[in-house]
Amino acid sequence: MILKWIYKPSGNCPVQAEGHFLGYYFYFRSRWDSARIEFSKTAEDWEENRIIRRYYLGSFPAAEAGWISTKLAIRLIYKGLLLFLIRWPSDSK
Repeated sequence: MILKWIYKPSGNCPVQAEGHFLGYYFYFRSRWDSARIEFSKTAEDWEENRIIRRYYLGSFPAAEAGWISTKLAIRLIYKGLLLFLIRWPSDSK
């Protein structure tokens, strides 16, 4: 499976989502004035700050990023997945 959600974008301040993409763990967060997605080999690696890639996906007026719509959050996540795919990790499985 290419994309498997642990949980889809939910909540406000921050808007968050987690999942797996091509076997890598990702964490998405949108709050304050920006949205970002981070990739690591596993959730445990992410918790230990062993991040393979981090992409800033957009900036927003102050304090508005935490209130984006689910639709926009999913579009930003897909943008991050595409960036990750284009810049595939050199230590790929």
